[in-house]
Amino acid sequence: MNKKLKIVFIVCLVLGIALGALNLFAMSQKHHLVEIEEQQAARKKALGQIAAADVLGINPDDVVVPDEVELTSMDKFVMGVNSSSAMLWVGAIDLIIIGAGGFIYSIFKKKQKEKGVKKLSSGSNVLGIVIALAALCLDLSIASPVFLTSSNFLNVFQQISINFVVAVGMTFVIISGGIDLSVGSNIALSGLLMGILMKNYGVPVPLTILCCIAFSGLIGLVNGMLISFLNLPPFIATLGMMSIVRGAAYTVTAGQPIYTFPTGFTAISGRVAGIPVWSTLIMLAVILLGWYILKYTRMGRFTYAIGGNENCAKLSGINLKKVKCFVYVVSGLCCGVAALLLSSRLDSAVPTNADGQEMDAIAAVVIGGTSMSGGEGSMIGTLIGILIIGIIANGLNLLGVAQGPQKMVKGLIIVVAVIIDVIRRKASQAAK
Repeated sequence: MNKKLKIVFIVCLVLGIALGALNLFAMSQKHHLVEIEEQQAARKKALGQIAAADVLGINPDDVVVPDEVELTSMDKFVMGVNSSSAMLWVGAIDLIIIGAGGFIYSIFKKKQKEKGVKKLSSGSNVLGIVIALAALCLDLSIASPVFLTSSNFLNVFQQISINFVVAVGMTFVIISGGIDLSVGSNIALSGLLMGILMKNYGVPVPLTILCCIAFSGLIGLVNGMLISFLNLPPFIATLGMMSIVRGAAYTVTAGQPIYTFPTGFTAISGRVAGIPVWSTLIMLAVILLGWYILKYTRMGRFTYAIGGNENCAKLSGINLKKVKCFVYVVSGLCCGVAALLLSSRLDSAVPTNADGQEMDAIAAVVIGGTSMSGGEGSMIGTLIGILIIGIIANGLNLLGVAQGPQKMVKGLIIVVAVIIDVIRRKASQAAK
């Protein structure tokens, strides 16, 4: 292990243990502090009785005033620690996990090298993300007693359903070395078209769903064709499409929302015994299908190939244009499914729906270990990344954090995740 990293991990362990010990010491002094608070309360009560007696003209001689108890600097310090106990426990646990996890990872890496393995498998990356998820849940359970309730978990699960589906398509795109910034606009327009078809033209719910999912896939196909046939950079092509589609969403209804969809449509996001059954089944179907395509089909292998090295993929006979169109169509189809889940849950469609959804999807995919450089990633990692993003958003809401700081946290998470990815890739290249 690098000497500087070793020092960092040692410092994290020492600080974590120190914070934990400080908390334990503060907890051991609680009985003493309670006695002081009781004495202060008794003195305050006695002085209040004397003041009341003076007002009423009653003799207060029978009132005994306890001696004033002065708080020492240590007492004040311990009280301050107790008031911030939850935050300190969170810091202690995180620092210990970082320190201990760093040493465990270095031992694992050393054993891998002894076995002749130069590059760690993606499974080790997923393990690190799982540990981060467990640490996050532990932190929030300490910070908020509501977090571990079953009703809160059901709410989290339903809230992440949109990002869950969109991130599956985004995983295909990013693994291929691309990016799709048009997903939020695609969801908004598709949801509005669902409302127009059902409300204005009386189209049956199943046919409406199929048509609008196909329409979202068509938007993805246009993205893919712009990138593969006209050689536009993915960022520019999807950024332009984001504005075009969002503008279309405002145009088709003149900026007005559509409310009150048929019962058969809203039932898709309904709950049975408190559980969002249909939403859950749709989410599971999407991620299982995405996992199967990436892992067991030729298109999945080709997606990894063009993301890893496009020139080598071309020389190997892979049809780059076909594969790029495929991944963007998958992203578009996922947007159509997300529009279905969002519109049925809200029982409305608004041109501003899913604004910024691309940020959440990209954050989930990158946190899940998918490299922004392409060629590396997995659906399991994306699933964990989605849970992390959803739990962070839920925890910040429970703690009363405003939307502005929440967006700042998400942006910071993306930056940190990309920095980790760059460092990991450089270390992997240096090991070769």
